Amino acid sequence: MAKKYKTKIEITAPASDKNEAMEIVGDYLSGNIVSGIDMKCSTKRVRFYDNAPARVIAVAILIGVGFLFTVKTSPQAGFNFTSCQTAAVQAPLKTSNVAREDTKFKKEWEEKQVREVLSFIKR
Repeated sequence: MAKKYKTKIEITAPASDKNEAMEIVGDYLSGNIVSGIDMKCSTKRVRFYDNAPARVIAVAILIGVGFLFTVKTSPQAGFNFTSCQTAAVQAPLKTSNVAREDTKFKKEWEEKQVREVLSFIKR
């Protein structure tokens, strides 16, 4: 893909009015006049993101797409705004009903209680 460049040409020529100046410039650019004219030129690359309307449109599209991903529709509730949701899975606690019936758990719990009581008494 070819890159795009923008070139500015400024021509200064002695003329009596605007029309004569335009004729002199036309003759100079077509090669009919060789001297007596001062010319300055500058060239720079044109980038897509240097274009202000293009930047505004790109930002609007990004915001619109982001908004569409956060809106969820359902027939009962209408529009719902959602956000990122996470779910965590936790191992069953030793204090659950199943663990309470376990004799090993009861034995560990009683030993822990005895150690704590003995350490409290020793202080």
